[in-house]
Amino acid sequence: MKNTTVPSLFKLLLLSFVVLFSNLSHVVAQNKASELDKLMKQANASGVFNGSILVAENGKVIYRKAFGYANKETKQVLKPEFCFDLASISKQFTAMGIMILKERNSLSYDEKIIKYFPEFPAYGKDITIRNLLNNTSGMPLYQSFANKDNLTNVEILKIIEERDALDANIGERYVYNNAGYVMLGLIIEKVSNMTLAEFLKENIFKPLKMKNTLVGDAPKIDLKNRALGYSVIGYLDDYTVSHTGSTSMFSNVDDLFLWDQALYTEKLVSKKTIEEAFTPVILNNGTLSNYGFGWFLTPEKKSVDHSGSDFGYRTFIKRNLDKKNTYIWLTNAGNAINKDVINVAIENILASKPYELPKITIFSEFQKALRVNAVNEAISITTKSIKSNPNQFVMDDAALNELGYKYLNDNKLADAFSIFKFNVAINPNSSNGYDSLGEIYLLQKDTVNAIENYKKSVALNPNNSNAIKVLNKLDIQTTDMIIEVKVTPEVLKTYLGRYQLNENFSFTVTEDKGQLYIQGTGEKITTVYPMAQNRFYSKIITAQFTFNSDENGHIDSLTLNMGRDMNAKKVE
Repeated sequence: MKNTTVPSLFKLLLLSFVVLFSNLSHVVAQNKASELDKLMKQANASGVFNGSILVAENGKVIYRKAFGYANKETKQVLKPEFCFDLASISKQFTAMGIMILKERNSLSYDEKIIKYFPEFPAYGKDITIRNLLNNTSGMPLYQSFANKDNLTNVEILKIIEERDALDANIGERYVYNNAGYVMLGLIIEKVSNMTLAEFLKENIFKPLKMKNTLVGDAPKIDLKNRALGYSVIGYLDDYTVSHTGSTSMFSNVDDLFLWDQALYTEKLVSKKTIEEAFTPVILNNGTLSNYGFGWFLTPEKKSVDHSGSDFGYRTFIKRNLDKKNTYIWLTNAGNAINKDVINVAIENILASKPYELPKITIFSEFQKALRVNAVNEAISITTKSIKSNPNQFVMDDAALNELGYKYLNDNKLADAFSIFKFNVAINPNSSNGYDSLGEIYLLQKDTVNAIENYKKSVALNPNNSNAIKVLNKLDIQTTDMIIEVKVTPEVLKTYLGRYQLNENFSFTVTEDKGQLYIQGTGEKITTVYPMAQNRFYSKIITAQFTFNSDENGHIDSLTLNMGRDMNAKKVE
């Protein structure tokens, strides 16, 4: 009896422990789901989220929901099944297409692109497929040479082939480049003798049963449930047929979760091939670039992610490769999404840590007042709300600026003027705000105030070519306003390192040949230029970076200003 009783008792205890542990895990998951729901309901109510979201922990979905409208005109309510334009998330699928062909020995990563594009200029004869995959080709950015929106792949290739030189030596540095992924899409078509849409459908979407996913290479998207794209102020900004390879795929959160899970298996390619896609790139100078094959890499946290932005769509996917945690969100309300706040909160909820709820956007508060009031009265009501509880709001200058132009385009000059004035009053560091206010003063023939505001705009953003152009037309010399600042390499080196903005987001500052670069977690690298010895600005985005010293003169923090100041402590 003893020989049978003890094992039976052990089994009973073990079974009880397993059941108890399972129940506790379920309770923890339920608590996280509840917190995620609280977060997303607040995000929707605050005006910073209109879309679908899926969150998985250890490979299991713990939260899946949609908020807002798929079609604002018909008031069609969003559901998680609805499909969105993925924008740049499309790149990881193009990269997988190349990886599949590589495993079939149909191509090699180290093949030079002139094999596929024999007319490509001599300056690019040594660019490889691998360089295109990890954005180290040095190829010119085509956007500044484009004469229209929504270029086709062939038109983009032609623009690149007409350039005279590379922007950087091959392999010298990482620069996010859509043209590279357009070319990868064209290579897939040349090698497979299929369109990119057909190849990805047959080799990725069908095998993974991604029934709601396709490449949008035609004006009409053949999907039953599709969310229309809108601008941040609610006007239609929907997909129109564009280039493929770098963007233009459509999918939903469920299909993207199938994709996420498949990347832990060998359903598409071997684990060795996938690991290579998630491996940092060694640049010519021996430093690392953390852009893999269609993914931003955070090796220290063993995670990969990518965002997307096209038309009225903003998208994001992040995968923790160790814990198999994943979150995916797809939105259709332009720049309304407060990406960093939501992502940090999701990360903290998954880690069972405290998190902050999103603040209400001033644009959302202003819109609410506008529903039943004229513009000036709505401004007065919104101003009172700010004064009564300033910490409750986030001052989103871009949305107000866009709304001001909507009124201006509708010939409602007085209302537009009031909105632009309101915007600079609550966003005194917005270069774009002063530029818009200067424009409307000029329309009112008030050149004195126009000049004053354009000067303020240039002071905040020395790269504001529009303001400089207008001032020159008004016979205002701007050469003394844009003083070329030289910062020695010795000083630049004191700024190098990593600056922690919050637990999940940091800035990495690097230098190469006297040029400073700043890259946020999961973001494109930004080239910055000095406007003072410790203050730098970007020519691509409206952002300024100021390096701060402690009482001993050592750099201890970085302040990012994008309309408001955000401080990041130096950690290494």
